[in-house]
Amino acid sequence: MLALPVVVPASIAPYMAAPVWLGFIFLLDPLNAQLGGESLLADFRAGRSDRLINLALSGLLCGVLWEFWNYWAGAKWHYTVPIMENLKVFEMPVPGYLGFPAFAFECFTMYVFARVVFAYATKAHGTQLGRTIAL
Repeated sequence: MLALPVVVPASIAPYMAAPVWLGFIFLLDPLNAQLGGESLLADFRAGRSDRLINLALSGLLCGVLWEFWNYWAGAKWHYTVPIMENLKVFEMPVPGYLGFPAFAFECFTMYVFARVVFAYATKAHGTQLGRTIAL
């Protein structure tokens, strides 16, 4: 998924942002589950939706606040996207807000992966890691 924009025709590549955003989730989350770390897929299979909902809503809230601050900034981001570019909330086209929950899932997945790798690296020293912070 991460390499998809490189291998598809140039006319389709601008529409491949979603696979890139989601690629690390689909790459690392199964590894997290396999290595005994917390996993979004494991939560979903167990019928636990609280973490998914919390991450999605917090990602969306952070995204709205981020774009609110960007709108008033002197030096700001200007977005160009291939669809619905003129329908904006602040400076972000509306479809762009769908990326913020995905970004929260990705951050969580990368955090857990780093934590699991660190746990394996420090296991020889007898260091104990606690639960994931605030999730």
